[in-house]
Amino acid sequence: MIIEIDDLANVKLVDPNEFKGFCVQCSESRSAAEVCEILEQLQEGNKVIDEKHLWLCNELVRELALDVKDDKWETGFAQMLDYATSKGWTENNGTLIRTHIEWTKV
Repeated sequence: MIIEIDDLANVKLVDPNEFKGFCVQCSESRSAAEVCEILEQLQEGNKVIDEKHLWLCNELVRELALDVKDDKWETGFAQMLDYATSKGWTENNGTLIRTHIEWTKV
C-alpha cells in the first residue's frame, strides 16, 4: 500500500489491497515536514518522526481507501495494523502507524 503525493501535492492510495508493505511516495524531494503538512490538509493528527518517517493517522488511510473499502479490506487493514503494533510501529493506542517516505518519480 502506497500513499502517493505527486508534483502538484495531489494524494492518492496506490495498491490499496497490498497489506504487506506501507509507505508514502513523493515525486520530488519534499522534507518530512512538507509531506506531513500536505497530509494534514486531508486528516489532522499526522506527526513527523524524523526526516524519513511519519506517524500517519489510520483514518487518513481509510479515507483514501473509500473506493475499495469493504469487509475484506477492513480485515486486511486490521491485520496490517496488528502486525505493525507487534513490531512497535504504532502509537497513540494504534491510531497512528509509522511509515517511511520514499522519494521517486511519480
